[in-house]
Amino acid sequence: MSASELWAVMPVKPFARAKQRLAPLLDANERAALACAMFEDVLHVLVSSPCVAGVLVVTGDTGAGMIARRAGADVLCDPPESGLVPAVRHAARTLTAARCAGMLVIPADLPLIKSADIELIGRGHRTSPSVTLVAASNDGGTNALACSPPEALPIYFGQDSFRQHRSAALALGLTPTVLALPRFGRDIDRPADLFALLAHPSATRTCTYLANSGIADRLGVLRACAHTADRPHAWPAERISGEPCRTLPKEIKSQ
Repeated sequence: MSASELWAVMPVKPFARAKQRLAPLLDANERAALACAMFEDVLHVLVSSPCVAGVLVVTGDTGAGMIARRAGADVLCDPPESGLVPAVRHAARTLTAARCAGMLVIPADLPLIKSADIELIGRGHRTSPSVTLVAASNDGGTNALACSPPEALPIYFGQDSFRQHRSAALALGLTPTVLALPRFGRDIDRPADLFALLAHPSATRTCTYLANSGIADRLGVLRACAHTADRPHAWPAERISGEPCRTLPKEIKSQ
């Protein structure tokens, strides 16, 4: 199946409530600004990629919605019940109603991903019905989930969700495609993740914000990173190439 038959879905919680586990390092305004910068990095990859049919941002944050629309994405308001799982289920129902072939759920805190990663997911994703999974690097979570059709699989997120998704797929008679994509393992959620990111600066909005705000200098990132032991932080440069995917016209209207 081509990735261009998948709609990219990105759930985004209000920036003011984002990244609470970074509170030991960043104040509330800094955490909100960091969440916004990471969201913009991921959004830029998705809307500029020829490998998805469209981008659907699910959020109740007014600022995130404005940014998404300006970038050319569609916006779906959060359902009344809060949380990541209800947001993704809401998106899946919306895409199903619009007769979209499948969805690709991408978190908003993966600032290092590239269009080539999205293409690899599309190449690995099989003909419907099918499921493709990319695991988070440290908590057993799921950092990418492709489903065809959009409601092919029960939705789980958070710790141990990768195992839950895999077990659910097998119970439905689907053998999931499991991909190892290093950049998808680099979500920024804990202090060690932030140190690792700054130890290997990149040309992203996220790293630019951290540098320009003075956060990188304040953390003394190189020295701190050397003493951070709860997560590997050697992120070698990678090059992944492939043929471009074709683009499908958008069919979802912003809601």
